[in-house]
Amino acid sequence: MERRELIKILAASAVAAPVFAAAESAVLDRIADIILPSDELGPGAHEAGVGRFLDLAASLNAQRRQSWSRGMAAVEAAARSRFSAGFMECSRAQQEQIVESMAQNEGHPTNDLERFFTSLKPAVIDGYRYSEVGVKQFMKWEGNHMDVSAWKGECKHPEHLA
Repeated sequence: MERRELIKILAASAVAAPVFAAAESAVLDRIADIILPSDELGPGAHEAGVGRFLDLAASLNAQRRQSWSRGMAAVEAAARSRFSAGFMECSRAQQEQIVESMAQNEGHPTNDLERFFTSLKPAVIDGYRYSEVGVKQFMKWEGNHMDVSAWKGECKHPEHLA
């Protein structure tokens, strides 16, 4: 994701309403949390608010929104086919099996379920990376700090002496 795209997302977040219905947003959030779960290293995608990022990312790109809608329909169909229940009614282990099948052909997706994963995974990673959790806890950013300990009060660079 480029900086300009992130700025668009952040600007739109102040005014944008969720694109997906609550049920679809819950599916996105759960899949994101399966892709990047909480572990001993820190919080996962759910805690980082990646689901909101995904909803916002879809709101800024109609093609992505349509693709992800097809993908979520494929997720629901897979859950009903394999477990006779909707994705959110499945156990976490069953949901993980569905996500595992989504990732099966990540390099060369052959159906809507696999194409959905191929499109969604980088967005989940971006959402996590740009979240407060990702920036502070995972990437260890502590804010902008200027080291002025070596500064002696004047610049000695020739180009600045004029």
